[in-house]
Amino acid sequence: MRHYDLPPLAQLEAFEASARHLSFTKAADELALTQSAVSRQIAALEEHYALPLFRRLHRALRLTDDGQRLFRAVTVGE
Repeated sequence: MRHYDLPPLAQLEAFEASARHLSFTKAADELALTQSAVSRQIAALEEHYALPLFRRLHRALRLTDDGQRLFRAVTVGE
């Protein structure tokens, strides 16, 4: 039996919504969470992978190269 070191699904769900909207606030609205909860989920996911997934700009988000790869991976088949 293989064991995969996967993050919690809630973190991936928050990441996918944030990456699609490029906004923690819009992701939070979609997921019925607070912006702070989404931000904490993303921080935990970044810690899990030990990689920054977003570049946090003034009033904007951008995916890093690693974030773009993860986004493609979690949206395959949609």
